[in-house]
Amino acid sequence: MTPEHKFHSYVTTVTIVVMYFIVAQLVPIIDSAGSSSVYLKPLVSILSAFGMYGFFAKVLNSFARNWNWLKRHLLGPTYLNGTWAGKFKNDKGQEKITIEVFEQTISSLTIRGEAFNEDGSTYAQWTSIATSINELNGVLTYTYTCDSHVDYSTFQGVGVFSFERKGAHLPPTFLKGYSADITDGVKTENREKRISEELLEFGEALDLANQSV
Repeated sequence: MTPEHKFHSYVTTVTIVVMYFIVAQLVPIIDSAGSSSVYLKPLVSILSAFGMYGFFAKVLNSFARNWNWLKRHLLGPTYLNGTWAGKFKNDKGQEKITIEVFEQTISSLTIRGEAFNEDGSTYAQWTSIATSINELNGVLTYTYTCDSHVDYSTFQGVGVFSFERKGAHLPPTFLKGYSADITDGVKTENREKRISEELLEFGEALDLANQSV
């Protein structure tokens, strides 16, 4: 079951339960309307169901945006929300630390990343254009736009990362793969770990990454 299907199944279940009690209370009142109750019952049921479904969908979606435990439950093995850190070497053999912030909802994923030099200065920054998660195979694929702080150029690229997880039903704790800029097509390997389920600022995340990556 996809996260969207799981989300809507929960909303539907809650709507049906609440509607049962509402209808049970309204039927006696509608019956008192006489012959017109034949038309009022289905009309009231339909309007109430649509209203309740929309209301509960908004409430659950709001909770999922603010409560990571609920988002984690709904997304299951595709749960990536949070801050990830890793390392890679450029074409000169220099090691760079990468920080990626995964902003995830039930139906979308946006990735913002930054690479740092050893002195903490920015090496490059990127933002995802499109993202795709293969839940079955455990693979994240995304395209991005990158701004280099070396020659101040802007270019696009693609990233492909496999999940390292303890079970097919569990979210990954590590991402291992590569990114390739379209300027040269060279694959740059990286292995990232989630350092927080929160969306940390890059400076704070860099301090934490220096201690754990």
